[in-house]
Amino acid sequence: MVYHSKGANAERELMHLFFKEGFSVVRIAGSGTSPLPAPDIIAIKKGRIIAVECKARKSSHLAITIEQIGELTQWVAIAGGEALVGWKIPRKGWFFLIPSQFNKTAKFFIISQKNAMKEGKSLRDVIG
Repeated sequence: MVYHSKGANAERELMHLFFKEGFSVVRIAGSGTSPLPAPDIIAIKKGRIIAVECKARKSSHLAITIEQIGELTQWVAIAGGEALVGWKIPRKGWFFLIPSQFNKTAKFFIISQKNAMKEGKSLRDVIG
């Protein structure tokens, strides 16, 4: 339960960050349990659509299932916009990555914290 709470709190935080930058934002609670593809956060501003799968982890690597990335990219293929994975690393902030920046294994898309911090974009970079 603590794990879910940390993730939900991170999603709410990200909603407010996008909103402060002038985006209309929705959070899809329980998006991982829906039978339909849905990102955690959708941020829209003047026709620009950003779909974000959010993760809040302290670990040295982030692993996201192939199914989760597949659902994110499927949603974006239908709706249009940009697919991002937002990784909140404690005491380091948010890092935004595109799925192609991850290494694909048989079951997961994986990236190290070091590479995410080096290759990922800040929120400022994402919103322009």
